[in-house]
Amino acid sequence: MKAVSIDALHKAAQSKPAGYLADVLSYVAEKRDTHVLFEDGDYYALRDKYTGDVDPLVRGVGTELHKLLGMVGIHMQKGCACRARMTQMNKWGCDGCEENMETVLEWLKEEAAKRRLPFVRVAAALLVRRAIFNARREARRATKSTA
Repeated sequence: MKAVSIDALHKAAQSKPAGYLADVLSYVAEKRDTHVLFEDGDYYALRDKYTGDVDPLVRGVGTELHKLLGMVGIHMQKGCACRARMTQMNKWGCDGCEENMETVLEWLKEEAAKRRLPFVRVAAALLVRRAIFNARREARRATKSTA
């Protein structure tokens, strides 16, 4: 869980796009007197959305798939399971996502049905394989930059 000061959120909202505060507050897992708590996946997804920063420790196949889907106009929506699934894929890593390919494809099929989007299994598998490739490439780059 990540804690953020309510005052800091209000201050940040002054320089963010309209709807920022409502969007961020819609992901609060727990509210306290002076702070709000976010699930880690939600915190990082919101941070990425509003700053463009990506923590190398939370990158992975899920993050890469999220980026690829965003390129074709498919974005996370309030109430979807995408954030949790992205986090799970990042935890599995590249090898784990290959081992759990059928699960990932079922997740994509399920979400496509909810959004009334066409689902082509072969295309989805190619997209996931590309996300795995991208995650491996990013991991190599991160290793080189810290060496």
